[in-house]
Amino acid sequence: MNINKNLAQFFSVPENKTATTENNNNGGGTFNSSNFQKDYELVQDNLKQLIGSGNVALESALKVATESDSPRAFEVVAILLKTMADLNNNVLDVHKKAKDTTNSKVEIKQTNNSVFVGSTKELQNLLNKERSTNKDVLDAEVIDSGTKQ
Repeated sequence: MNINKNLAQFFSVPENKTATTENNNNGGGTFNSSNFQKDYELVQDNLKQLIGSGNVALESALKVATESDSPRAFEVVAILLKTMADLNNNVLDVHKKAKDTTNSKVEIKQTNNSVFVGSTKELQNLLNKERSTNKDVLDAEVIDSGTKQ
């Protein structure tokens, strides 16, 4: 028996069949752009609602702090300000993570194995032409100017 069925019997309520079936249409953690877009929009909306609620709470807390002149009230305002700053940073982090996720491209590095057919001398000549044994040697004649000292 599963736990949902046991709980349903214990509390005398009908078993919730939809709770036992989870959403497994994402293929074991593979990226699905439509789900990502929906989740991104949901996170953005939640963060914006939290920021809006935080602004209202901040105004109210600031009003209470100024009227009461209580150090604790000002401490609450300071904590709320830090929380609001963190929420704004979270919005920027979500944007950055979304950009990184959607712009990430998998680079496929291809290695071609080449085989050289020839002697080691030919290979050395091919790889390092400066030290090559096949240098063109100019036939030069030394001309003595004829001046002896």
